[in-house]
Amino acid sequence: MSLVRTYTRALKKLSSDSRLAWILALANIALAITLFAEPILFGKVINTLANTEASQSTPLWNEVAPLLIIWILFGFFTIGTSTLVALFSDRLAHRQRHKVFGEYFEHVLHMPLKQQSQTHSGRLMKIMIAGTDTLWWLWLSFFREHLAAFISLVILIPLALYMNWRLALVLIGLCLFFGLLTHFILRKTQDLQQAIESHHSDLAELASDTLSNIALVQSFSRIQLEVKALKGISQKVLNAQLPVLSWWAIVTVLTKSATTLSILCIVILGSWLYTKSLITIGEIVTFIAFAGIFIGRLEQIVTFADKLAIDAPRLQQFFEILDTSPDIQNIPNAIDPGRCVGLIEFNEVFFSYNNRHKAIDGVSFSVNPGETIALVGVSGAGKSTVLSLLYRAFDTQSGRITIDGIDVKNFDLSALRRNIGVVFQEPLLFNRSIAENLLVGAPNASEEEIRKACQRAQALEFIEKQPEGFDTIIGERGRILSGGERQRLSIARALLKDPPILVLDEATSALDSATEENLIKAMSEVIRSRTTLVIAHRLSTIKNANMILVMKAGKIVEAGTYQSLCEKSSQFNEMVSIQLGLQHP
Repeated sequence: MSLVRTYTRALKKLSSDSRLAWILALANIALAITLFAEPILFGKVINTLANTEASQSTPLWNEVAPLLIIWILFGFFTIGTSTLVALFSDRLAHRQRHKVFGEYFEHVLHMPLKQQSQTHSGRLMKIMIAGTDTLWWLWLSFFREHLAAFISLVILIPLALYMNWRLALVLIGLCLFFGLLTHFILRKTQDLQQAIESHHSDLAELASDTLSNIALVQSFSRIQLEVKALKGISQKVLNAQLPVLSWWAIVTVLTKSATTLSILCIVILGSWLYTKSLITIGEIVTFIAFAGIFIGRLEQIVTFADKLAIDAPRLQQFFEILDTSPDIQNIPNAIDPGRCVGLIEFNEVFFSYNNRHKAIDGVSFSVNPGETIALVGVSGAGKSTVLSLLYRAFDTQSGRITIDGIDVKNFDLSALRRNIGVVFQEPLLFNRSIAENLLVGAPNASEEEIRKACQRAQALEFIEKQPEGFDTIIGERGRILSGGERQRLSIARALLKDPPILVLDEATSALDSATEENLIKAMSEVIRSRTTLVIAHRLSTIKNANMILVMKAGKIVEAGTYQSLCEKSSQFNEMVSIQLGLQHP
């Protein structure tokens, strides 16, 4: 994505507020035009006074006064319009910044887990903040400086040619010099700037990854190693950045030199033209003012080019994320059937994470409403993947999954997931209050419903012992709670949602045996009233399941009740023996 294309796309983001944007653009055009009124009027005043002195007559106030009045009016117009442009461009930029921030945030949340896992959350966060900050700066400076600067150059060259083409050649030469110099510098630094931004993203990723695993870092004495890794990336940033800074330092020096040389050329050439009666003193003064304006605008444009070259990679990363189309999204006319009954059917389902190795290989089974089905097998057998296909964390490559006879791909995603409550093996909690975490799936639940769900999940007792009860902030990922407490909170959250389908992925793995037994008893009534899919290794969790599916290498190799599987020599029988520490069940 080129600089011009990136810049254009950033400006197109203002389309939702296009009316104000166009008004500000027209105001900038008016300011750019009136900018030249002052040097022109100044030159005319000088000529009038010089002519009066040459004729040794009294100053002709009737000629000078109108020029001064017009000058004052232009001054008031410039001050008033500039103030309004600054005020409303600031509001527009801030308003659009928050709008785009929200769009990016929502877009990332809609991205499926497979796509999410390809980019670290720290990198996504850095791209979001850097991208929106850059857009804000670009919009603000566009209306406050850059648009007027570009228009000024467009107006100034023909105006200067009209007034005196000989002196105008100095300005044209200056413009060509700056144009070629900026183009050269951009070509020299663009690849380096891409590398700098990539290293900055690596830096954010490493810092986020380290801070989110600080317990691991401390317990394994990795503090110095992690700091060393961070310093290594910082050094890469500096190694790429110093040459870029050197090139733009050269531009700054040349800009200062060009300012002095240009004004000197105008004075020398203007003096010579004056001796030939080809120019007036007032026109020389006007061109000196033109040179000041011209050089000032060129400096703004060069500074803008420098800043855009630095920020373009950030915008490109930002737009790349926005352009990523979610693999999983609603089809046209997606169905929202309301609350489902809970009939689940898998029919010859195949799925692969990398299109080579089959994670799920021809899985077929059905679960009637209100039944409980358990999936067991060694780690990596495909149990969690099967359940994630149900609520479309991933989509099948072939085969069909239906709920109440409707293909899950035909469901509206929100409607599908409202009907399924999930308790993950790793408790996923926000750095918010206990109440806010519980209300994730049921934002309108009453206090009585919250307490009832917590009681069923064996969580009410430890919640009431917290310093602020349900209002206690539990820290990042619920760190102030124990593993078992986090798990019970996750179970309570799923129960409060009251879905017709309940998915328990090793939901009791972090609980002690006594708590697990009490929890199973408390949940038995809840489970009977809804379709439940359970992944568990503990026998106590799956004994009462209507059906147990034994999985191996993505396939269902055995199926039956707990008793029927134990009565025959089978893989399940071996699992039971190992868990009980026996040779035979």
